[in-house]
Amino acid sequence: PFIRGTSPNPDVYFQARESVNPYYAKAPFLVQEAMNKFEKLTGRSYQLYEYEGHPEAERVMIIMGSGAQVARETVKKLCASGEKVGVIQVRLYRPFSLSYFMKAFPASVKSIAVLDRTKEPGATGEPLYQDVIANLFAAFNNGSLRHIPAVIGGRYGLSSKEFTPGMVKGIFEELKRDSP
Repeated sequence: PFIRGTSPNPDVYFQARESVNPYYAKAPFLVQEAMNKFEKLTGRSYQLYEYEGHPEAERVMIIMGSGAQVARETVKKLCASGEKVGVIQVRLYRPFSLSYFMKAFPASVKSIAVLDRTKEPGATGEPLYQDVIANLFAAFNNGSLRHIPAVIGGRYGLSSKEFTPGMVKGIFEELKRDSP
């Protein structure tokens, strides 16, 4: 057997590209289902978007990757001292699921810092920041969010630079400002 000419031409490429959409739409559900099975086997629970912090947090950090643990531990400490802060740890980045994200999102949020561990020179923001902005607007448009909080973007840990609790606290201090 042999095959030749597998490059799709413009007459079918568009349709083939779009045909994958239903599979991507199902991915968040399937990943969460696998996480639920993992919990039954190990006792460790994971969610696509995990919130930790004050139940009525006004300032929230959204982060994924290695910096999330530093942020979560710092949020515990800040909440214990009376701060209304929280953190959403992103475990599934793309496809980004608006419905699962909004389940983790406190309605009381006034300002958000989205931290990426990448730098996109020339872009208006890093990838996670842009996806969060797009999803907040989508949630506002569909009525599941009453107002769009102030959102800032930032970076951490480039080239394995240290990311400390003091830095996390500084970000939450910045979110207190009228115009962070």
